[in-house]
Amino acid sequence: MLIRNATLYRLAPDHALSADSIADCLAKRPWMPCGAMDLSTQGWVPPAPHAPELYAYAQQDAVLVALKTEEKILPAIVVKQEAEYRIAQIEAEEHRKVGRKKAKALRERVADELLPKAFTRSRVQRAIIDLQAGLVIVDAAAASKAEQLLSALREVLGSLPARLIDTQTTPQTAMTLWLESADAGDFDLGQTAHLRAPGTEGAEAKLAHQPMDSDEVTRHLGAGKLVEHLALTWQDRLSFVLTSTLALKKLAMLDVLRDELKDADAADQAAIFDSNLVLTLGELRKLVPALIAALGGEVRP
Repeated sequence: MLIRNATLYRLAPDHALSADSIADCLAKRPWMPCGAMDLSTQGWVPPAPHAPELYAYAQQDAVLVALKTEEKILPAIVVKQEAEYRIAQIEAEEHRKVGRKKAKALRERVADELLPKAFTRSRVQRAIIDLQAGLVIVDAAAASKAEQLLSALREVLGSLPARLIDTQTTPQTAMTLWLESADAGDFDLGQTAHLRAPGTEGAEAKLAHQPMDSDEVTRHLGAGKLVEHLALTWQDRLSFVLTSTLALKKLAMLDVLRDELKDADAADQAAIFDSNLVLTLGELRKLVPALIAALGGEVRP
């Protein structure tokens, strides 16, 4: 799956976006590596390895984009230890106490000196802007991480009229009812769940490799615990973990879908990538509406 996790946003009907306009805007803000004194950099990179000139990869009225972030690794403890060593040297050589103001300035100077030598780490986050379905699907398991990409998109596009999808029945309520009845409708229950009693210090139960119709699950539900995470499968094609915030984690193709991908007419890396994107897009276009329907439908503003 090109998208391993999914936080779902609804595009406003009057969004006025197109694949070309998105590509043009992203190309104006490409990622650049960290300079000597940069703590971090962020920018857009081509999402398809075989198309290094395309900052937005269009397919079937949808656009795949990728945001790259690079950060310097400069642990505070390293700066603190070096600064303390230098302060101790000054105090020993000059027989005086280094004041708070000068110690702070010394720590800042140490940080500036070490920054160009620091290692870097980078990450790439993808998103699908589905113009046909009116969705933005961000590869993130939490809204806080998804918002980082949305903020970068809004900045480069000028605006992005998108909001988190809200449903008539909360995922937590629906998942709890599904476990109580051992029936999730069009979805099949997996064998992983996280239950928690209400309250900030409520008791928790994390179950793995556990049939969801077992006596143990029934006891947890009887004790008042609600479902936070629940593993589900859909039409024997996709598996994922649904969260109480309507995020989809650990999206994976099941055997039927993997076989379809293997059977696709893909002679080279470009064709394989395209086949994967088309398959991912097609499955998400069916899965997301089915999930929204299972949660009672979407709340519209």
